[in-house]
Amino acid sequence: MEKLKDPTFRFAFREYLREINLSRVRIACVLGFTLVPLFSLLDYFVVRDYFGTFLLIRFACSFLTLLLFLFSFTQWGGRSINVIGGVTALLIGATISLMTRYLGGYESPYYAGLNLVMLAISMLYAWEVKITAVVCLIMYGVYIIPVFLYDQITHPEILISNNSFLLSTMGIALTGAYFVSRLRYQEFESRYKMEESRRALEISNQKLKELGYIKGQFFADISHELRTPLAVIRGEAEVTLRGKEKPISEYKRVLEYIILLADQLNKLVSDLLFLARSESGNLQIEKREVVLQEIIREAFHEGEVLALKKGMTLSLNGLPEEEIVFQGDPQRLRQLFVIIIDNAINYSRVGGAVEIAWEKGEGWGRMIIHDHGVGIPKESLPHVFERFYRVEKTKSIAKGTGLGLPIAKWIAEAHDGKITIASQMDVGTTVTVHLPIFERVKA
Repeated sequence: MEKLKDPTFRFAFREYLREINLSRVRIACVLGFTLVPLFSLLDYFVVRDYFGTFLLIRFACSFLTLLLFLFSFTQWGGRSINVIGGVTALLIGATISLMTRYLGGYESPYYAGLNLVMLAISMLYAWEVKITAVVCLIMYGVYIIPVFLYDQITHPEILISNNSFLLSTMGIALTGAYFVSRLRYQEFESRYKMEESRRALEISNQKLKELGYIKGQFFADISHELRTPLAVIRGEAEVTLRGKEKPISEYKRVLEYIILLADQLNKLVSDLLFLARSESGNLQIEKREVVLQEIIREAFHEGEVLALKKGMTLSLNGLPEEEIVFQGDPQRLRQLFVIIIDNAINYSRVGGAVEIAWEKGEGWGRMIIHDHGVGIPKESLPHVFERFYRVEKTKSIAKGTGLGLPIAKWIAEAHDGKITIASQMDVGTTVTVHLPIFERVKA
């Protein structure tokens, strides 16, 4: 029963047993407050001298059992159904033991009633074996302890015979309870595993649906991203070729615009190829000694051009004067920093500001890019590094395919680093690129 070591499983199993016992204990109570008085017929024919006394004892037991039955329907009673079951069994057992005291103690044949109670709780109650054993032992103790305290044992053979049957019945009851408990456990374990599998399948199915939706959106975006520049290229070419000859400057302007659009297409295709190769494991990082400041400054200057177009300010602080020589792929590192800086600018408001800072500690360095843009919703933060994912609320603000951050994450991890993001809607976003720095300072 290895699963019982799992607290969640153990709690669920005990709740399962409690649910079964809600009906089983009530059945035991009904049997108790009906059968105990009915056995007064046996008293009438076997021990008529004690009929009146035993009738009072039996009705008292029946009344208390009825109260326990009614109490089981209360909120507290429902939660403590196992306690009610134990008290019911011990109450009936104590009633039988009390009647044996009137009939000669260990010599009384009424001890046989204890056999019925033990067999009943082993069959009816959905208890763990140890609980059944404890209740049976207490019941036996209530019977046998007064025998040794108060009885003069003149017929030891009767004592041995009666107790042999009583203990044998207890052994049989506990053995049966053990095997029933194992079967019940195995049944619950199978149901629990099936439920876990069902939940896992539901989660997987939901993720597949989400992935299908995201991929559908991605292909729609990709189609748009591909069609738009192609349509513009074709349109510019057709307009330029139509009609009379135009000045060379006009042809030059159109060709420059076509080159710009071709570069956009090339970047999009390159991103797709990058992700495909990284996923297949065919993309290699070519590490060599690079000056990290140079790469950061190159990415910064490229970002300045974009920031200028949006009327924004871009600042860089904290880079040390001494050259930090870092083992990395310069092309990929530059791509990483450019992606993060471009994102910060694209999702910022016109005329805003983006601050870039470099911090260095013992064995590590990090670049912090903070913008005052639209921000990312809290529920979207766990998904921003998923391929094809784009935040719904920001799609109208900036164009994109949702490929940039997955690429940046892959590059950072390929250099044994990581990227973290903190964001607040309408306040801004902070992206931190963490890199392990095992540098030497150039002389």
